[in-house]
Amino acid sequence: MVSGCGFQSYLPKPIEPAKIANKLAQRSVSDADFQTFLAAQEYPKNQLPIALWGENELSLSALFFHPDLNTARAQWRAAQAAQMTAAQRPEIGINGSADNHSQSANKSPWTYTLGIDIPIVTAGKREAQIAQAAGLTEAARIEIAQTAWQVHSRVAKSLLEFQYSVAQSAILKNEVTLRTAIADMLVKRMDAGMASSIEVSNARISLQKAEQAYMAESGRIAALGAALANDAGLSLNMFSQLKVQPFAKTEPVSLNDLQYEALLNRLDIRASLARYEAAEAKLRLEIAKQYPDITLSPSKTLDQGDKIWSLGFSSLLTLINKNRGMIAEATALRELEVTQFEALQAKVIGDLNQSKAAYQAALEANTKAEAVLESQQKRTEQAERQFNAGFADRLAFTSTQLENIIATQSVLSTAYQAQITKLNLEDVLQRSLDKRFTMPSDTNLASNNADRNN
Repeated sequence: MVSGCGFQSYLPKPIEPAKIANKLAQRSVSDADFQTFLAAQEYPKNQLPIALWGENELSLSALFFHPDLNTARAQWRAAQAAQMTAAQRPEIGINGSADNHSQSANKSPWTYTLGIDIPIVTAGKREAQIAQAAGLTEAARIEIAQTAWQVHSRVAKSLLEFQYSVAQSAILKNEVTLRTAIADMLVKRMDAGMASSIEVSNARISLQKAEQAYMAESGRIAALGAALANDAGLSLNMFSQLKVQPFAKTEPVSLNDLQYEALLNRLDIRASLARYEAAEAKLRLEIAKQYPDITLSPSKTLDQGDKIWSLGFSSLLTLINKNRGMIAEATALRELEVTQFEALQAKVIGDLNQSKAAYQAALEANTKAEAVLESQQKRTEQAERQFNAGFADRLAFTSTQLENIIATQSVLSTAYQAQITKLNLEDVLQRSLDKRFTMPSDTNLASNNADRNN
């Protein structure tokens, strides 16, 4: 009885924007909780503290710090609470009365009645409610893992954009240097009557275009760094202290048997199946509601000294509509889940085919660009030997170096396209193709303390 009277008290928890903003700004990769998280994900201890930040490290940072995961966990906990509510048994009611008689005839003028109401849920309604809530809870749990993949995907793409911009900026800087040298040499030749003003003008125009491209690309680095910091869940000040891995080409991956895997293992497909199970349970519940619940009402009455007991019952008859409206609604909801699942599978197949084709085309373009670069490097080496031997002038040698820079730009651009199309393909599969990053399980993600960053 004492435990039954242990009511919870309301505790206000106002949102403090300034306090939350301060906590977001103070996030640090040296935080003890983050180090514990890295250990839990089996990050090599001999590589701590992290000296070079790549996709794996920044993704782990995002999984720990990014608020999107806290939102997904909160939705999962809300679904869990709804599951607890569905499993609760109906409360027993109590009623009583006291009547006073004006004519007692030497008897007690009072009549006392005490009764209880015992609800009985019929036709398996409670089990159907539990099954429906369980399906929605499972879908919410899977949504945590799907949110985690989306967080990782954003980090991977932002990192690739940042790395590409840094590498492209360095190449453009070299191009500006070479074009400046070529323009200066042509000016000297024009002064000596060995070059036309048109050649000088064309060289200066090319130099201006290269300078504009270099300034534009260099200006993007700061914005891309800010986007990467946000996707990694870090403040810009914290991110600026990290050393990020440079752009590097990845090896091609096999594309065999991807469709079967995508149709079975995608997180949103698993979540859709869980929502379908919930819709099935809801339909069972609405069909069960055709059968009314019963309330037993035993009572005891003390009527002017006479003891009377009674047993009553009550029920809500469903003879008029027999819950047809809610059954039709639940049936339509189940059909909606079926059509949404079919549409999702069709979209996955279409996206997979497009992503595979784009990835293969990007790989072929990169292979051709590398062949052109290899050929150009041989010509550059030959020009250097001729220049060192005195058989070629500096302008010819510098022009050959510029051609080598242009070929290098082509290789970088096609390698970037290959990697971005690879990331798009991984988004379809919702897993890394080359096992470079292992996503924590949705169970582990769900069990993390979501309040640590609140």
